[in-house]
Amino acid sequence: MNDKEIVSVIGGSGFIGRYLVDRLLDLGYYVKVISRETGSKKLFFPSSKLGQYSLVNCNVIDFEILNKVIKDSTIVINLVGVLVSNKKNSFEDAHVKGARNLVKACLKNNVEKLIHISALGISNKNNSEYSKTKIEAEKYIKSFGSSVIIRPSVVCGEEDNFINFFAKQVKLSPIIPLIGSGSTKFQPIFIADLVEIIILSLKVKLKKNLILDVGGPDVLSFKDILDFISKELEVKRLYLDVSFGSASKLAYLLEKLTTKILTVDQVKMLKFDSVINSKSSFKKYLNHEPNSFYIFAKNILKKYKLKGGHLS
Repeated sequence: MNDKEIVSVIGGSGFIGRYLVDRLLDLGYYVKVISRETGSKKLFFPSSKLGQYSLVNCNVIDFEILNKVIKDSTIVINLVGVLVSNKKNSFEDAHVKGARNLVKACLKNNVEKLIHISALGISNKNNSEYSKTKIEAEKYIKSFGSSVIIRPSVVCGEEDNFINFFAKQVKLSPIIPLIGSGSTKFQPIFIADLVEIIILSLKVKLKKNLILDVGGPDVLSFKDILDFISKELEVKRLYLDVSFGSASKLAYLLEKLTTKILTVDQVKMLKFDSVINSKSSFKKYLNHEPNSFYIFAKNILKKYKLKGGHLS
């Protein structure tokens, strides 16, 4: 690695970003942590040395600022994505306009490689706005000559909003709703494994644009995941099957709340599995064996079992 090699991480203050930036710093890269919220979050990177990273406030929909802040970057990694669309941060802005601006800025600044984090489960058959805008974003990314699109399944870690969210539900509620009978399949990936896959992709020599489907070794239905959480927390819960139609009606009402627990768009997404397509599996290009869900989830759930811990 060249001592002057700079990596710009767009969305670097988020869940994935904090782990990725720290790993890049540990490897000796100079990192620009670019985010809308760098000033409002207390960011700490244990692996950093003095002057090894900079915090930059920038919204990807502002091309002029984005174009300036990625100057001198060898590699740009785009982590920007939203699960719930709103007026301040819509799917269209975060996914589509952001990707379009980023590609334009990368071309103007002669960036050598662009790595874009997308998502598994998106397809032309999926009529959710999340999926549509993610696919539209990928089209722009593919127009950049040297790009890697990484599509992870659900990403899990100590501060995630997946295992933690459902652990709290299981801990507090005697009845757990199962949308679509809980049949939607996932391949949960541990945050450290996703970061390592991103790091490995930095050095992949590209003859063309590359798409990598990323997931852990375990294919689990939503019900399988809830069963495991209940078992680990040593509680028995009743499941209430909720059809997709009923879930959509409920989500329509819940969307009126300030905190959106469930949206109609998320119900649409749950109709599609979030699993690897063997034709685009990351294992065809990268040598990495991810951790099992049963191992990392067990560790994450420990805090919910300890006396005096979360919700105990």
